[in-house]
Amino acid sequence: MQSQVLLSLVVPFYNAADYLDQLLMSVETQLTAQVQLVLVCDGATDSSLAVAQRHIARSVWPECYMLLSQLNSGVSVARNLGIAHSTGRYVGFVDADDLLLPGYITQVLRVISGHQPDLIEIGFKRFNDISQLPTVKPRYLQHKAGYHQVKHVAPAVFQSNRWFPWLRVYRKAMAPDFRFEPGVAYCEDVMAIPKLYQQAATLYHLRQPLYGYRDHAASASYNVTPGQLQQLQQFYTSLRQAQCYTALPTQCRNLLLLNLVYLFYSLQLNNTLQISLTPSLQQDVRALLLQQCFTAGFSARKKWQLARYFFRHRAQPAVVA
Repeated sequence: MQSQVLLSLVVPFYNAADYLDQLLMSVETQLTAQVQLVLVCDGATDSSLAVAQRHIARSVWPECYMLLSQLNSGVSVARNLGIAHSTGRYVGFVDADDLLLPGYITQVLRVISGHQPDLIEIGFKRFNDISQLPTVKPRYLQHKAGYHQVKHVAPAVFQSNRWFPWLRVYRKAMAPDFRFEPGVAYCEDVMAIPKLYQQAATLYHLRQPLYGYRDHAASASYNVTPGQLQQLQQFYTSLRQAQCYTALPTQCRNLLLLNLVYLFYSLQLNNTLQISLTPSLQQDVRALLLQQCFTAGFSARKKWQLARYFFRHRAQPAVVA
């Protein structure tokens, strides 16, 4: 691998042959010797691995690529493998079905060289088809670009509840032990990314759309299993009892809890699998809503929706696979 790597981008992939080449081309056109692309094949059974191998063989920057392979173990384990093999001072994440928009690498390297923050946030565009990108409205985590103290801007991040790993780049020395929870395939980002805001002191927000997020029906957010919901309930309980994220400011913890409750609510409304929360968790959610009814940064509309739902469904039985 080349020396003086400033940025490592970790790309896990599983059966992504339909999109992987588009992603790799969006990266290839921006590559420099200061960037490392760590591709992790998570036991793909389609032609994804061949697509990656063919791209590297044709690249004008083959030394910038590292290709790893593992038995199918899930996206969290794949990302962790990529982190462990990354050599850059900063680490970012890219999903195999997405795109880097023009300027991503240039702008991120500029911030790394000029400011050395603990975290770098970027803007993004959400799309179904590439042809939509020029007209899609960009989205951001912060209203103000530039250098910030994390303690001043973290509440806005927790309020937005956007924990996509690809939305930020982190300084590896700031969080040398950062990992995703193995065996978690749904909301693994919620269970990991807040750790970065808990440890970081400084942040640079690039208020530019530098990432293209492909929204399609195969996304994990559309395919929740009872087992995944059970993992999420366990995380909620751990967070509620301050067994994890122990150093989070109170406001950030409460916002994270309320957004988890809103996710439970949304899943109940789309309950095609007849998934239900445990009775004890339903009771705890009602207590939380009473305690946090005046929490700043969480919309009154959502609080009202949650209160109406959970106080009307006291007798809802639990169904856990």
